[in-house]
Amino acid sequence: MLERNEALIRRPVLAGHQQIEGLWFSCERFDASERERLILEHWQLGAGAYRFAEGDLLRFCTALSVQCETLAGWPLIRQGAGLCSALLAPEELHTLPAADVWLVRGSQVQALLLRDAQALSPGQWLDISGYALLDTYDCNATLAEPVLEARVTDVRTIIGGPLGAVSPEREGVMQALIERQRAAPQQPAARATAPGKSAWNPTEPVSFPALKLGATFALVGALIWMASYGKQQAFSPLPPPVREDFSGVILGTLVGAIVFTALLMGLNKFLRRGSPGVAAPPPAKAAQGIAPRATPVGHKPAAWRRWLTRLTQHSKLSALYGKRQAAYMQRMLEMFEDGDFAEALRHAIPLGGEHGSSEQMFGTPERRQDLRLSEQSGPRRAMLFEEGLEAHLRLVYRQTFTRLDREGRIEEAVFVLAELLKVRQEALDYLEKHGRYQQAADLALAWDMPAAVIVRLLCLAEQWEQALSVARRDNAFGDAVLALQAKSPESANRLRLEWAQSLTEKGLWLQAVEVIWSLPAERGRAAQWLLNAEAAGGRLAIDALVKRAILLPETLHAYGPWVEQLRNDPQRGRERAALAQALLAHKAEAGALAWLTGATVHAIVADQLGGEGGLTHQQLQALVKMSKDKLLLADLPGQALKRSAVVPLSQAGETQEWWVPARGNRGIRDAVALEDSRYLLALGEAGAVVIDEFGNTLFHFAVPAQEIVLAHGRQVALVLIRRNDAWRISKLDLVNRTATDLGVLVVDVFAKVFDGTAWSIGREKQMRVVDVDRGFATLWHVSDLPGRVHRLQSDECNEYLWLFSVPGVGIERWHYRLPERRLMGREVVPAINPDHNQLLCAVSMITECWIKDLYAEELILVVNVAGNHRGYRLPGAAAELIEEYPVSVHLEPEWLLFHYAVADNQSRWHMIHRASDRLCAAWTWPLDDANVRQQGDDWLLFDEQGRLSHINVANGSQRNITLN
Repeated sequence: MLERNEALIRRPVLAGHQQIEGLWFSCERFDASERERLILEHWQLGAGAYRFAEGDLLRFCTALSVQCETLAGWPLIRQGAGLCSALLAPEELHTLPAADVWLVRGSQVQALLLRDAQALSPGQWLDISGYALLDTYDCNATLAEPVLEARVTDVRTIIGGPLGAVSPEREGVMQALIERQRAAPQQPAARATAPGKSAWNPTEPVSFPALKLGATFALVGALIWMASYGKQQAFSPLPPPVREDFSGVILGTLVGAIVFTALLMGLNKFLRRGSPGVAAPPPAKAAQGIAPRATPVGHKPAAWRRWLTRLTQHSKLSALYGKRQAAYMQRMLEMFEDGDFAEALRHAIPLGGEHGSSEQMFGTPERRQDLRLSEQSGPRRAMLFEEGLEAHLRLVYRQTFTRLDREGRIEEAVFVLAELLKVRQEALDYLEKHGRYQQAADLALAWDMPAAVIVRLLCLAEQWEQALSVARRDNAFGDAVLALQAKSPESANRLRLEWAQSLTEKGLWLQAVEVIWSLPAERGRAAQWLLNAEAAGGRLAIDALVKRAILLPETLHAYGPWVEQLRNDPQRGRERAALAQALLAHKAEAGALAWLTGATVHAIVADQLGGEGGLTHQQLQALVKMSKDKLLLADLPGQALKRSAVVPLSQAGETQEWWVPARGNRGIRDAVALEDSRYLLALGEAGAVVIDEFGNTLFHFAVPAQEIVLAHGRQVALVLIRRNDAWRISKLDLVNRTATDLGVLVVDVFAKVFDGTAWSIGREKQMRVVDVDRGFATLWHVSDLPGRVHRLQSDECNEYLWLFSVPGVGIERWHYRLPERRLMGREVVPAINPDHNQLLCAVSMITECWIKDLYAEELILVVNVAGNHRGYRLPGAAAELIEEYPVSVHLEPEWLLFHYAVADNQSRWHMIHRASDRLCAAWTWPLDDANVRQQGDDWLLFDEQGRLSHINVANGSQRNITLN
């Protein structure tokens, strides 16, 4: 240690905002334990700590921008080659001795050398005895690839009765055909399936539209010639009657037909030559589980068939095939009149049903070999009946059904309802009426009836595993319980219990209590769930207290001290506001909530007077009425109390210039916002943590976390980390604060949100919805997508997936409606300029961006959304920076967020309200790879340097957190 008395420092103290590179903690002010705590609090990656006799030095790896007056230790800034606690003038710096640290004490300089100090290891000060030591996961033991073919029940097994068993001769022929197909030479490996793709690579049939088009043109040309020939003959004089030999005409017609058929076959073979066929995969074993959703037959009649229908309706050809169909129908009606139902049902013509008929049938129907029920839905080809004929057929079928029912021929009666009249729900009700629950359940699954119908029938058939799978897939517990309650109370109670258990797995504890409370034997379990919710704290604990007051009012007085603290603590205004909202949500239970409301209403009114509450005047009056405090109601002002104005970011008067959080020492891989101003952070191999709004760690999960998949209720989450080609997955229960290791899956894309149980994943040309609580059992899947799943985006009501490499198209966007998972749209994404950047988002099909002129004096970002071009200036941007760091754009329905590189290793961020096209907020972030995550009105920005910024566009606020 060197001391220099001649040098008098004129400004010995640092003040204001400074870029510091170290902190000094004097032993005169802090003892050893306090100095160690401060070093750990301010530690960052790459920092160093040293102990001198006078105190401890913490030297940072990179400079920090801080307010000096807020620091506990002495801030140190870079002065030449050393660190100094004062801002020295050049002449003062030249007089100092060589040292690593200069401390200014009373205008005197104390010089310190690092060689005289003891290097410290702060990692040795940490107590890690409370952390569980987990074995590493063997990624070679990944979960087996699922067999996605669902269990298929033969219709013969379902219906029985008139459907006889399959003959041995037919089985022998089918087995011979299968063996012949297996023995056939396979295509080269390069043209079959790539190694390692297994069941994830479905095959696709090859279609040849040119062949159909040629046949259509030939047929249409022939019909036009026939029509024109008929018109020419109409004006020609009648020839004298002569006897001709028509054998030559007939022979020529046959020869012409044969030649034309041979030409078509040759054309077909020529077209197939260039496209090698793909061998069909061998049949896999049927998986135990539920059948997949029936693919909607969004059938649209081909153009050539529509043209041909119109042409024949206005020509004499309609009379030709109409006579044949009329003769067939006459023969069929005679069978019904004679009571020969065995033959009549095999000749019967199905009616349009609820879907109607969209295509004309030109041929004559053929006799059915058996009374097989169709498993397809949607419009199909049918005859065009004359007026009144369809009503007559419907009457005949109804009479037939009544007679078959009276005779006890149940299978044939079901065939009439389901196949001829197309009233499938009535057919299921008929089977249920006769106690044939298993047949009804199998048919409901095959027909893809509403989920509640399927679940109810499966429960009646005692197929509980399948019933629960369908209910969990479609969230169909509620409707199924109501449908079962009257007919089978025992089954309804069992299903209600399973419903409550599934809600707890989703983190919806209070909803589970409501569901199970109607079962007196399970109220002890419900009381324990209330305790779990209360232990979680925050808004969930407040809601649990209100629920307890309604369901268990006799236990509420034990919470008197807690309620008193809530009422008297001035710092708990946010919890009182949550209590007020929870009380107002249960106004129908005002009698049970009178005590709790009366104990807290005065504090809630005081919060309103202080401008902290968010209740309207009507809500405040309703709350006071619930408390039954007549004096307070009389003293309540007649007009609304003052409320703090909430200004959304979109309505801010001028552009908000926001600050960036200080650098921390723990990298953030992913982040999501929870309730009560809490955040769940993924820290990589260090696990996952839940922190409060001040950055304090509330609890820690000792499982590696790189990505977070948050449930809609924000009480459970999945955390994933990549292990080569696989992902290790764990489930976090944020209420009970437990983590469950689920195993390892190989997936390409996955949804970032889920409902707590069903999670969407994709790989190659397949998409699946799996049950995370049942070993990733498949609840729903599409295994024959036309392209590779490249991106998947979900919310509570919609799910979008983008398919790449679709043959002949390029990129497709598929839109599903949740929770039914019905395909609402399948659209082709238009191709864009190769020099532009394409944005795949649900806002619009066409979304792209580019720099207007890269070498202009002022760069402009152009964003094209559905043909609407908007330009945005990029102040401070340079061409060389844009080429090295391209502009990153995030597009949502209401907001546009983008950032670009500027000088000094910084990036500039702009947040633009799309409706008004106005820059609402801007800030500067270090040129690190900052990540963005959007949850409704909440936007989170975070990076690997421990910075977290929370932007709420609803109230125009920003909260900065540094993770240390």
